Amino acid sequence: MRAPLRPVLLRLAAYQLAFSGIGLAGWIHRSFGDTSLDQILWHLQYTEGAAVHMGSLFLFEFIFDVLVFPLAYALIAALVHTAAVQYFTGWKQRAVRFAPSLAGATALVLLLAQFSVFEYVRAQFEPDHFALSYVNPRAVSLKQEQPRNLILVYVESLEQTYGNKTLFGSDLLASSERVGGYSFPSYEPAAGAGWTIAAMVATQCGVPLKVYTEADVRRSRAGKSFLPGATCLGDVLQARGYRNVFMGGAPLSFAGKGAFLQDHGYTETWGREEWEKAGAGPKDFNEWGLWDNVLYARARKRVEELHAAGKPFNLTLLTMETHNPIGFTSPYCRKRGARDFAGVVACADDQLSAFVKDLEARGYLRDTAVVVLGDHLAMPNPVYEKLAKVQDERRIFNLFVADKLPPPNRQEILPFDLFPTLVELAGLDVQGDRLGLGYSAFGEAEATPPPDRAQLWSMAGLRGSPAYDSLWEQEEPAAPAASAASADAPD
Repeated sequence: MRAPLRPVLLRLAAYQLAFSGIGLAGWIHRSFGDTSLDQILWHLQYTEGAAVHMGSLFLFEFIFDVLVFPLAYALIAALVHTAAVQYFTGWKQRAVRFAPSLAGATALVLLLAQFSVFEYVRAQFEPDHFALSYVNPRAVSLKQEQPRNLILVYVESLEQTYGNKTLFGSDLLASSERVGGYSFPSYEPAAGAGWTIAAMVATQCGVPLKVYTEADVRRSRAGKSFLPGATCLGDVLQARGYRNVFMGGAPLSFAGKGAFLQDHGYTETWGREEWEKAGAGPKDFNEWGLWDNVLYARARKRVEELHAAGKPFNLTLLTMETHNPIGFTSPYCRKRGARDFAGVVACADDQLSAFVKDLEARGYLRDTAVVVLGDHLAMPNPVYEKLAKVQDERRIFNLFVADKLPPPNRQEILPFDLFPTLVELAGLDVQGDRLGLGYSAFGEAEATPPPDRAQLWSMAGLRGSPAYDSLWEQEEPAAPAASAASADAPD
């Protein structure tokens, strides 16, 4: 007997929705690893920033994993379901009819787990550690000592694990290890700091990046205000006469990066569109943004100009070639033997070390501190299975190079600790060694973080906090930011 068409189509739609949900959870996990609800909601706030020159691989895999394959599975499941309903009777037929609901429930559980929703629920029963731990920078005495320039380099997804010879057959970080300076052996990730813009906020403001309500975030964005109640590195330095400059290869619009920088003391910001307006040609770009070797070349020129001006400065860079899912192999790196993702990582390390050595050779390190940070641990990439073998040992890359660098006061740091540490490296004395959630990591410790802080914050960072929400509610006039187009274009 021929089955009515309407029930068959409804079953097909139910299975399609369920299998697409399962496929979406799997695609997100394979593409981005463990993601948080804050991370997903944050990027949804800035969907216009995602409409940029992105790689086709993400889109290709999304179409097949979330649409094509689930449709094929749904067709098969709907046909089998229809035949089984006609064949079975009694409890067996009722069990078959329950199958779409079971598939849908499975998809829902996988999606909730992928977005850490269960952890978010558990975290609401934790104390408000943010309110208990946060130190308002406005209430801290910052004594200006000898001003020192600061060069801060965020290297996309770079972690210490790439130096493991057992995993990779060679030390992919050998070049930077020969630079000198100091690296903390345990720079650990933290909740609310696990993606690029969140890492920038955590290291420069001493707080995680969280979305507390859609309405409030939209209101802040309409007022062109990004964490208006927070005092960050750029604010502190700008108030003391520093010129804050940001140079990155990707669009500033992505994830609200430009808004953050311009609202917190950066008066010169460079991203893909600004480089294009300044005359950069097609050979200078990959599909996402400026090649790293081109970025470093322009940064060298900008350092020369800033140093010659005689005014203290903070130059912040953000690279991109080690970005997942497969990285970007530049012509520069191909000429130097890079043929796979491990080669891209090694080439990124070579370029980084060459940049720092060039600064040293020019004598800039006499009055300039260089800090290099991986923005976060690597997300799924072609060598991710090797990284996962030592999951508990993975740590974020960090390197501090400066003349007369103070001794470290501990070995374990979190992203929040970079805020007071960077302020002190710029020549200021932080009374009490604390800003935001951070503890200064160099010099004699005036305050010591709890020994279990990294583990504690992995859960506490997911909890809602009225004290944190207030950082979005307090709107203050931001310093006017000059567009890069109005500044002298670095060659």
